[in-house]
Amino acid sequence: MAKRKKKESNESKLLYIPFIALVVVLIVFLMLPMIHPNSGSSGNSVVNAQEPFFQFAKVSSQDYAPPGKVEVYLVSWIGCPFGASDSWGLYIALSHYGVVNVTPNYSDLEQIPISAPDNTISGKVPGLIFNSFNPNSSVEFHPIYLLGRIFTSNSSASLPNGTIITYSGNSLVSFELNELQKLAPSWVYNLIYQYQITTPFPGHNEGIAYLGNPPHIVSTVIITGPNGTWMIMGYDQQVNFGMPGLLAQYAADYNYNTQLPAMILQDIKNGNIPSQISFIQTEGNQILQIIQEAM
Repeated sequence: MAKRKKKESNESKLLYIPFIALVVVLIVFLMLPMIHPNSGSSGNSVVNAQEPFFQFAKVSSQDYAPPGKVEVYLVSWIGCPFGASDSWGLYIALSHYGVVNVTPNYSDLEQIPISAPDNTISGKVPGLIFNSFNPNSSVEFHPIYLLGRIFTSNSSASLPNGTIITYSGNSLVSFELNELQKLAPSWVYNLIYQYQITTPFPGHNEGIAYLGNPPHIVSTVIITGPNGTWMIMGYDQQVNFGMPGLLAQYAADYNYNTQLPAMILQDIKNGNIPSQISFIQTEGNQILQIIQEAM
């Protein structure tokens, strides 16, 4: 009799297994959007666990470029030290696909990393402002500058045309988002909104756009083509953590000679990049590799 009761008990337990399995499947299904960032307003499917904070990451398998094309977007502001740092690698990579018209430039004076997170330097980063790109290939390049300079001393900023505006709180973020919506395709706007506004920066409760002084849209490079879409916000710390600071230190050694950015540009054209800043060639090679991967 005891054996019979035990058998009936085991059979009754077996009846619950399909229901338990169904509950587990439902829980996993509901939890997936929490484990993997959802598409937000951009409609993108995130295809890996990486996020494009200070590193290139493939953020979508979707191709946003015209058929047979690869498009490269730079969204920045003229005085940005990270944008200035990025400009050298972009120039090196894009020169393989057309004629890049640039103006040598210095970023605004800022406190920027030179090695470890707590090791910074107050300096200006030599860089390039992109004026135009004449392609001789399937690669197209679109530089977008949302602001000119940012003046923290009197809470004002210039626009690329020189007009001065004032800011307070998060007003620059709102202004730049409005400008970006006018100047960029919707998919570019949506990607930046997703990763700079709605996705918290690791270790923080808000998006990276709100963490600057003042809060503003962070320089971003996006590469899209038949094989998907890649993105980076800020400079590539995997190439060299202290890249902006080392460029600023290199300029400081020349007493911020106004001709130094043009001299670096000529060194690139001559294939003779100084060893102190050889990482700009490494970054150029990486951007070139991603462009080729996107094709």
